[in-house]
Amino acid sequence: MKAKIDIKNMVLGALLATAVMISIAAADDGRTVWEYTTIKGSVLGGQGVQDTGRLDNRINAHIAQGWQFVTASGAGDSSGFAVMRREKTERN
Repeated sequence: MKAKIDIKNMVLGALLATAVMISIAAADDGRTVWEYTTIKGSVLGGQGVQDTGRLDNRINAHIAQGWQFVTASGAGDSSGFAVMRREKTERN
């Protein structure tokens, strides 16, 4: 069975991520400045704990690297994406 991709969800997610990045870039008045990243992965399918393609495992790996979870959305029946953030520092 071929997975259908819901274009509407993908476009809305991309617009949300863009709006967040633009609003953060415009706010530099001494407040915390964040950097954002978007990750994608499979939502259904392989149930293996070590499956690095699964979205939940990719989210956990980013959290271990200091990223914070912001939001997630499905891009279809079997895949999705998540937006992560961390405080921007000179080294980032």
